[in-house]
Amino acid sequence: MKRIYIVLISNLIAFCSFAQKLPDIQTTNLNAPTSIKVDGKLMEWNDTFAAENKRTEIFYSIANDEKNLYLVLKSASSSNTNKILAGGITFSVNTQGKKKEKESYSVTYPLIKRVQSGGRQGQNRQGGQGGQGGFQNRTQQTPQQRDSVALVTRKEQLSTVKELKVGGFKTITDTLVSIYNEYGIKAFGAFNAKGTYVYELAIPLSLLELSINDKNEFVYQIKVNGLSAMGFGGGGGNAGRGNGGNFGGNGGGNFGGGARPGGGGFGGGTNSTTDMMSPTDFWGKYTLINK
Repeated sequence: MKRIYIVLISNLIAFCSFAQKLPDIQTTNLNAPTSIKVDGKLMEWNDTFAAENKRTEIFYSIANDEKNLYLVLKSASSSNTNKILAGGITFSVNTQGKKKEKESYSVTYPLIKRVQSGGRQGQNRQGGQGGQGGFQNRTQQTPQQRDSVALVTRKEQLSTVKELKVGGFKTITDTLVSIYNEYGIKAFGAFNAKGTYVYELAIPLSLLELSINDKNEFVYQIKVNGLSAMGFGGGGGNAGRGNGGNFGGNGGGNFGGGARPGGGGFGGGTNSTTDMMSPTDFWGKYTLINK
């Protein structure tokens, strides 16, 4: 009986630890893992995060070493991944402690190129990811098959990313720079074995005009842009109404196919037009940690 009780107590402790809720916004500063590699993998981070933000539907951590500020995050849902792939994530840092985007340093990733006419991109893919005929094929697929096709599509979309959008950096005059830039900004997104989107970003402290010896608190913003980043506003327009166009109309389109799982270029989502159009964001505070 004692052994049974010990096992039950151990299981209860383990369950309580697992069930412990993360804060909505990160509350601590963190040393970045040693030998960190910005590759969209979570091995160095032990697949753990400092916060789970419900508004933006991401798990995330911010950390630093003596050279770089790091952001690592994981999308909390398939529909949120659609939104991320639609307009990217903008990470902004305001070293003056002001919650003002225009006065911040910013990096936006991923920037996915799109086919802008007639839904041709979806029609040419296997498994019926766009066009009217594609929708008919999807109805014959199992949920597992649709998820598999959607993941292939997402990976293909992500593989087209070649640039970062940047702003506020005094030494960078362009708004678009290569992902293999000479400034030391590194960004990489990938899908893990479960098909979950993971993203890592490193920004040199020197570009942010920060030093490891700085003790002043700065503020940051994480924004999931959605279609707003592409210049589409609210109130309808052509979004969601096309007949096989880019916005998930009758033929699936490129932005997730509305409520049809697996439809469209991003696949596997149930995003409403409003959700995809409207950016979601939050602000937090961070102080650099010195080992």
